[in-house]
Amino acid sequence: MRRPLTTSAWLAAVAVAIAIAIAGCASYSPLPLPHASELAASVAPRGVSPLDMNAVATLAVLNNPDLTAARAAMHVARAQAFAAGLLPDPQLTYSGDYKMDGNIPPTDPRYPEYDAYGLALSVDLQALLTHSSLKTAASSTYGQARLDLLWQEWQTVAEARTLYVEQSIAAERLAFLAPAERIYSQELERSRRALAAGNATLEQTSADLAVVIEVRTQRGAADRTLSQAQHALRALLGVQPDVTLPLSSLAPPELPARADVQSALARLPQSRPDLRALQAGYRAQEEKLRAAVLSQFPDVSIGVTRARDVSDVHTTGFGITLTLPIFDRGRGSIAIQSATREQLHAEYLVRLDQADADAWRLWDEARLLDSQLQALDQRLPGLRESVDSARRAFDSGNFPAASYLTLVESYLGAEATHLELLHDLWTDSIALATVLGTQVEPDTTRLAPNANAPRGTARAS
Repeated sequence: MRRPLTTSAWLAAVAVAIAIAIAGCASYSPLPLPHASELAASVAPRGVSPLDMNAVATLAVLNNPDLTAARAAMHVARAQAFAAGLLPDPQLTYSGDYKMDGNIPPTDPRYPEYDAYGLALSVDLQALLTHSSLKTAASSTYGQARLDLLWQEWQTVAEARTLYVEQSIAAERLAFLAPAERIYSQELERSRRALAAGNATLEQTSADLAVVIEVRTQRGAADRTLSQAQHALRALLGVQPDVTLPLSSLAPPELPARADVQSALARLPQSRPDLRALQAGYRAQEEKLRAAVLSQFPDVSIGVTRARDVSDVHTTGFGITLTLPIFDRGRGSIAIQSATREQLHAEYLVRLDQADADAWRLWDEARLLDSQLQALDQRLPGLRESVDSARRAFDSGNFPAASYLTLVESYLGAEATHLELLHDLWTDSIALATVLGTQVEPDTTRLAPNANAPRGTARAS
């Protein structure tokens, strides 16, 4: 007859099982924090200049520090999905009773038998029952996190394009105001010399001074705007504050037709990453609700036991732990998950409706801005000619100073309005492209400078 295993043998078996489990564990290694910033010293390889809008957007997606951190956070979502896919570990329980009576001599033949032990192995059946649903939910949640990251990249592209526009418009404004300031400053000096020689009136000199002050004020504002846009764009691209960003010139964008907007809106649930992320989150919630419904059934744990008592009786058996569904029955969890699903359903519909409303609002605004920009483009050449004629008449004393000053201010205001309209048109176009899930290709053309008079940005033909 085969003798049952002794306590030492069972302890040895448990120790071997623990050693095997520990052997499969991951190891720890430190990851020290950086001691200084790691901003790039350049934005693009040498020879790639100037940068167009698409190049800037691509660099932003590749180098933006916030996106780098978001991609690192994706590892957490992936790890959570991996953890949800693992089967639950069984539970191994060991208990022992050891003699404490000093009256039992070690020479007693039954001395080893006075020690008792218990060994049990169990597994949670409900965890196995809900494993498939929870694994699918975690997988959908990971897919949602990936789509949220993609949507964040889209937002970064839109921000990079907007900052590109702001920097370009500010640079164009300075390109117009710098020669304007130089021309009018020269006229002021000439007027002052003529006043000193008695060949000009104080009214003429004062008018020239007022024009110079106005131009310098506008140039100071443009300088500040350009500096702010440059620093914001550098930060978005993850480069050092002193990196130069040469950008291509900017022309008005091409607006989509009504049919194109309607077609893009019809494809919106398949093209917009944020909507696809909400769909993935809704699928995850469906599986969580399914798991909650499965969890209302009795929670059952089963296991096998091996034991020996102090009379040297060895037993082998099994155990069942059953949660009686009398009071809770999982109703609270089901109610929470069901209400959460309704919330996600409503949020998705709101996002879809908001996208439709935003698209048409932006499209209407962009069409209105484009119409105003074209109308102003038609008036600017005549206004420039009027300023030139008034200047000649003013120098000869045949044009009132107040009228001349008003005309120059109107011309400067028209040039400023031209750039503001171009800025707003591009901003709406970029926002519209993001809302529709499409891409607006910029029409970047180099503008030939006019040596006779300072000018703003012209529409590309």
